[in-house]
Amino acid sequence: MTRRLAHAALSVPAAYAAASSGYLLALLGAAAATRSRSWAGGEARLSLAVLIPAHDEAALIAPCVRSLVEAHYPAGRHEVIVVADNCSDATAELAVATGATAWERDDPGHPGKGQALAWALERLQRERPGVEAVVMVDADCVASPELLRELAGAVEAGADAAQAAYVIANPGASTPAALRFAGFALVNLVRPLGKEALGLSCGLLGSGMAFPRATLAAVPWDAFSVTEDREYHLRLVDAGRRARFVARASVSSPAPVSAANGEVQQVRWETGNISLGRRWMGRLVRGGIARRDAQRLHAGLELTVGPLSLLVAPALAVAAGGLALRAPRLARTGQLALLGQATYVLGGLALARAPASVFRALLAAPTLVLARVCQYAHIGRGGGATAWIRTERES
Repeated sequence: MTRRLAHAALSVPAAYAAASSGYLLALLGAAAATRSRSWAGGEARLSLAVLIPAHDEAALIAPCVRSLVEAHYPAGRHEVIVVADNCSDATAELAVATGATAWERDDPGHPGKGQALAWALERLQRERPGVEAVVMVDADCVASPELLRELAGAVEAGADAAQAAYVIANPGASTPAALRFAGFALVNLVRPLGKEALGLSCGLLGSGMAFPRATLAAVPWDAFSVTEDREYHLRLVDAGRRARFVARASVSSPAPVSAANGEVQQVRWETGNISLGRRWMGRLVRGGIARRDAQRLHAGLELTVGPLSLLVAPALAVAAGGLALRAPRLARTGQLALLGQATYVLGGLALARAPASVFRALLAAPTLVLARVCQYAHIGRGGGATAWIRTERES
């Protein structure tokens, strides 16, 4: 009886491990089989406003602004606006000195990136009626030269929203930075590329994204959670809209060199993802089934797919449990799930042309898995992020 109960208990994580690994392999296969398209066509015509939400980013704001001011886009057709949100440093002054407009927001009672963007969008509507599309870039990012042309091209082609690749700039700085590069490459490049190839909404990544004015009017920005980008994407999908992936442009950001500085950011992301799953999964799945809408159904089900470092745990448990119970089918399911996850990681990093330092850093992956399991346990005990907190930057 005990053996039968243990077998039944492992059936659920076995199904989950198999389904999640199959989903990731499907995205990898679609990404590898597709040829990324360029959205930039002829002459760039759209009038763009580029919003850069920034809180005490004096150390990094100048390179960000410079990359956008000097982007391959007509100078008279785009304005770079730094939203200096509750800043106590020279962020606004440096932004203006580098060629941007600075809008200073002083509202310490309502801090946060989502709140700053909502404030800026409302002001933009009043003061820049000629703007046809809005681009959003984080202050710690540097844009590739073609970012604005590619995003504007997607909007002109009819995209409800457009998202560029979001990559890590310093994978060789440390093992934590290399592992962060791997995570970004798989989540912010391979997966969106696969979704785009399959005709699914690619998601929003928080930086390097664009919206036509019509989208922001139809689905007003009211995403104020600690993962405001993903929250707004779910609102878009629920409203029947799709984000398109712009693979030939990117924004790059330096990862925290130390594991400690990256921990705050990771806790915020995972706390937000858990909260969004609770609020949105059922609604989107039910809506997808009722309306026979693949976009809603996919967005809802994808909320169940945790970070890869946590997907390893149930696969390992199933493989080990199957061996202990002498249940060959269970053991094979766990082993195949682990093989699928390894294939996804190695194949995805090869597709993303990851440097050798990233592959070497994978040797530290077991430590990362253990840290993530502990992190989720901490969040489950109520230790998650409750507000947006700025990630500390290293020199």
